[in-house]
Amino acid sequence: MDVNPQQPIKPWRLDTNNRYRDAVKVVMDLSTASLVVPVFFLRDILRVPQTEPLSQVLNWKIYLSWASLAIAIFSGLVFYYASAKWVRLAWGKESQFFGKKLTDACVERTLEVALDHLRYVRCWHHINHVVRNFF
Repeated sequence: MDVNPQQPIKPWRLDTNNRYRDAVKVVMDLSTASLVVPVFFLRDILRVPQTEPLSQVLNWKIYLSWASLAIAIFSGLVFYYASAKWVRLAWGKESQFFGKKLTDACVERTLEVALDHLRYVRCWHHINHVVRNFF
């Protein structure tokens, strides 16, 4: 295959990839903030004493929310990795994972699974739900 290094084989992938990466970045930023903000909220706003462990103040719903948010962050990392492979394939370059050659279908399936997890977490646990569980 004669590949022109100046032009990608599939230029639409670059634009599509950039748009999805921006959306995933927003979800990852919100998920990361949602993991940290409750601790500051409890200590600084509700004035939970430093001597009292937060495990006595938090219920199982908060831990479930944190697990869900951690899954969103991990899914975002998987998406970023797979999107880098997808762009490499768009330029006509070979892409590998642990020595195994990746195909377009394999990378696209990985992207879809990561996005599905992000959509699920974003819809199921958005930030207001986490804050509501404190009361």
